Amino acid sequence: KKNNYYNVLLDNGNSYVFSEEVILKYRLVNGKEIDDKILDDAISFNNISDIYQKAMRYAIRYMKSKREIYEYIFNKTNDEYITNDIINKLIENHIIDDNKIIDSYIYSYIINSNGINMIKEKLYQKGFNQSLIVKKILDIDYNLYYEYLKKLYNKIKNKYDNPNDYIRINKIKNYLYQRGYTYSDMEELDIK
Repeated sequence: KKNNYYNVLLDNGNSYVFSEEVILKYRLVNGKEIDDKILDDAISFNNISDIYQKAMRYAIRYMKSKREIYEYIFNKTNDEYITNDIINKLIENHIIDDNKIIDSYIYSYIINSNGINMIKEKLYQKGFNQSLIVKKILDIDYNLYYEYLKKLYNKIKNKYDNPNDYIRINKIKNYLYQRGYTYSDMEELDIK
């Protein structure tokens, strides 16, 4: 078959699809006699290997946090031991690295003009560890952060036309609060 998978046909007529890794691990070669225990182990290992491959693709393609990947795997296995084993392998192989992923998310949120409060909320929803979020928020490049805040402000400041400056300024501030910006961020802007 394709992608390093092979059909294995037993004398009793049963057919299985195994990955190359399973074929090598259990030495499933033509003419070898295998007992039921070896076959069961090979099938179990193949299933775990298959779930590992799916989890790896899922993690790489969608930049998921450790918790999100854990839930994805657990939904497929309903087995905490297998799920933890696969998670540990993904961490060992540097597929799961919440430090790198959270940095990417924060950068993405900043350039999409999201304030600190919105960034924190989105990271909590993604399932990142709270202490990691706090640490990474402290490490934000605030020059970049304020650059995108100013771009957003310049984009929206003329959107809210009102002869009363107080009402116009409040509308601008409310919009920025909804985007997750804080009172101190508003002071940085000097909204007029």
